[in-house]
Amino acid sequence: MEGNSLSTPAIQVTITDTPGGNLNLNATTTNTEQRISSPDNDDENQNLIQKQKRAKTSVVWSELKEVVLPNGTKKAECIHCKVKLCINVTGSTTQFNRHLSWCLRRKTFMRQQHISFLSADKDVPTTILPALSGKFDMSKMRELITHWVLMHEHPFTVVVEEGLNNMMKYGIPEWTPVSHHTCKKDCIKVYESEKAKLKTLLKTMTKISLTTDLWNSGNQKMEYMTGIVIADGIFKCLMGWGIENKVYTISVDNALSNDVAIKVLTENFEVSGKLLCGGKLFHVRCCAHILNLIVQDGLHQIRHIIDDIYESVLYINSSESRLKVFSEIVQQLKLPYRKLILHSNARWNSAYEMLATTIKCKKVFPRVKERDINYHNNPSDEDWEKVEKVCEVLKVFSGSTKLISGSDYLTSNLFLKEVCVVYVE
Repeated sequence: MEGNSLSTPAIQVTITDTPGGNLNLNATTTNTEQRISSPDNDDENQNLIQKQKRAKTSVVWSELKEVVLPNGTKKAECIHCKVKLCINVTGSTTQFNRHLSWCLRRKTFMRQQHISFLSADKDVPTTILPALSGKFDMSKMRELITHWVLMHEHPFTVVVEEGLNNMMKYGIPEWTPVSHHTCKKDCIKVYESEKAKLKTLLKTMTKISLTTDLWNSGNQKMEYMTGIVIADGIFKCLMGWGIENKVYTISVDNALSNDVAIKVLTENFEVSGKLLCGGKLFHVRCCAHILNLIVQDGLHQIRHIIDDIYESVLYINSSESRLKVFSEIVQQLKLPYRKLILHSNARWNSAYEMLATTIKCKKVFPRVKERDINYHNNPSDEDWEKVEKVCEVLKVFSGSTKLISGSDYLTSNLFLKEVCVVYVE
């Protein structure tokens, strides 16, 4: 037996006549080969058939690999996210292309790939992160710079600074400097584009509630800002956005000029006849401002103490050497050191924050007075006791004010509960 052949013996008989009348019988055997089918032979034939299958030519197979599951099923596995996909009998790759188009890990991988751009002097190429298309686009860079300037409120002249351009030129040899005039024009274009998007969104709205406020800087006089002027400015702004007929309510502070402005706006909006309940719900009082008035009235009782603490913090923070002495005393007393916060007259919350931080260092101020003869605003122990009691009350007001002053969520369903918390506590 050799290979897949099976040998079978054959007998050949020869009869000869010999002298004497005897017959001589000679028998010889020969081997004949008979080829038959076997399991091994079937496997070989099957392998020959498989080798004749068409090779995978689709580009998707560069990011997919064929795997065999424990049950013998063949799947295509994504090399990025390891998701296993079914392989169609027809050999179609549509489902593979669809998967690669939305595979997040593949997108991240493509962004992280590096591309080399030859520098201007044809020396060693500089490696930078490419754009999604894999090509450097200066117009896209200008757009990103514009958003960077607007996001962080940089001056337009930041784009002409030598350090910035040196850094960009080193990282991107194709970088072209941008003038501050070009940056200004690009910012205006972005503003107009975003404004158009917002106008399109506002067209889909049926009712809009507004919140407005007005303040002045320390070196500016605002006597001319009467209620009528405020009302005209608000109405002009609403017409510019095309929402003058969609205003539902407006929330303002409890100032006399605001009351006049609301009265004038109510008369203007009554012409369209779209004010709810004849305008009775149009004016919404600012709850946070009401809490502010309550707190300011209470703080007035200890105004002289707050002024002493304010002057103490201002005196220490205004000198690096005094701040260093203050820090050393804090370390000697093993107190948790926190930067002293200075009170701002525009926000009552800052008064609470100033008192809450300084009260933790009340033992430090007497020692500062011992070391500095020019320090004269050291609060007494009785003053600190009053501050502790006031801080317990202000803590409740501060939490409620921060909650109902939020701008990223609805507050109309929160203020009543918070007012009740303030009343109970």
